[in-house]
Amino acid sequence: MAIIGPRLSKSTYLRGKQCHLHLWRYFHAPDLAAPADEAQQLVFDTGHEVGKLACRRYPGGHLISHDHEHQQEALEETRQVIDAGTAPALFEAAFEHEHVLVRADVLERLPDGGWRLVEVKSTTRLKDVLVLDVAVQLWVLRGAGLDVREAGVLTLNRGYVYDGVRLDVNALFKLHPVLDEATALLEGIGGEAQEMRATVAQSEAPIIAPGKQCTSPYVCPYYAHCTHGLARPEHGIGELWKLGKNSRSKLEEAGINEIKDIPESFPLSPLHQIVHTAVLQGRIQMHGNLTEALARIKPPVRHLDFETFAPAIPRFAGTRPHDSIPFLFSVHTEHDGQSPAHVDYLHEGEDDPRPMLAKRLLDALGEEGSICVYSPYERRMLRELAAAFPQWAKALSAIEARLFDLLPVVRNHCYHPDFRGSFSLKSVLPALAPGLGYDDLAIGDGRQAAALYQRALANDDLAERQQTFSALRAYCKQDSLATLEVRKALVALAGSAA
Repeated sequence: MAIIGPRLSKSTYLRGKQCHLHLWRYFHAPDLAAPADEAQQLVFDTGHEVGKLACRRYPGGHLISHDHEHQQEALEETRQVIDAGTAPALFEAAFEHEHVLVRADVLERLPDGGWRLVEVKSTTRLKDVLVLDVAVQLWVLRGAGLDVREAGVLTLNRGYVYDGVRLDVNALFKLHPVLDEATALLEGIGGEAQEMRATVAQSEAPIIAPGKQCTSPYVCPYYAHCTHGLARPEHGIGELWKLGKNSRSKLEEAGINEIKDIPESFPLSPLHQIVHTAVLQGRIQMHGNLTEALARIKPPVRHLDFETFAPAIPRFAGTRPHDSIPFLFSVHTEHDGQSPAHVDYLHEGEDDPRPMLAKRLLDALGEEGSICVYSPYERRMLRELAAAFPQWAKALSAIEARLFDLLPVVRNHCYHPDFRGSFSLKSVLPALAPGLGYDDLAIGDGRQAAALYQRALANDDLAERQQTFSALRAYCKQDSLATLEVRKALVALAGSAA
């Protein structure tokens, strides 16, 4: 593929800031990038939707009509609109300085002269990378001669509660002024941009080893390609759960990458010592009183899992941006000597799923026995449902009181080398219950489930919609079945250790 040219955009500058090899591959070998999955595509789509909403805060603003495939025309249109002096704001305004071209989300004319630069994001928090995002634009705009006097990041406001009638776009967003922080970053941008353009001009890819830059601030889409064929540790020190930076640095400085190579004299936490022993011996390690921990589970034993989605723009009365909304649950109930009974509920309408889900949940869980979950997430969902629907608060609180979280039981009582440093259900299940897992499912994780659910709701093809709903049910069913199988495995381990 031919070099696209020395001109950079804001996004390519940020790619280069993270890794020059990422930048080079973007221009020379884009086909090597992993395609965006459903969850990533939802993030992109949400960003566009939030950007359109933000424009409503600036009535009379002018949208630059030329898209990113017609940048020269966009530059000229921007110049003409600014020179006309009538538009109170510009959207997607185009500017270029020293071969770096940016499109500003919002450029607001200030009453006393000059402009405010506003970057719109669908997050609710101000992050360092967003300040750098603004700094690059500020460097270009001022370099192009524009009098930019203020700059900010416009995020969604977690404090905004939707009334269910009309979105208040002024209250929905929160402006974070970042002019001082962005100005402090300006000095190095020009030199870095020149270095990046020089990298792009090279015919050969720069030699950069995989490292922390592969995942921060974003996961690189070329990571799989860059790491393909690399020798990996059998059990690397990254499998030491929550290993501190100082300990990691000391091990790396000593050239130790494998857990098995850690000397006995190296100070390890009690859990890390258990992991170390499990790896050395190649078998599960038991610790603590597992029998006593499991004794708190009371029959009839049920297993609960929720699936949720978190719309950036609130859809239902009483919700905030990025609130988690449960739309599906699965419950397995154990019966001695019989196959476990299963019931679920998936809300197939576009209205608020929570009222009907709460009603069905109360029916499914009964009034007695422990309800096994894996992680504190189900507890949080029950509390939020109780807060949202006072009429069921007492009953939902009673369900919450019956929850039994298996995650800390696993973490505090056993470690298998096949956990590979993770206590997630997807890591624990196949290790404790060989032959069981998620590999044969169409949906692999909760982020994908949330994205596919939202896509299904917008899909007019009823057959495709139902196919997605079936896949969602199968995934959630596997999660509640997984907690059941993990409990059975733990009971067996406790019996063998007695």
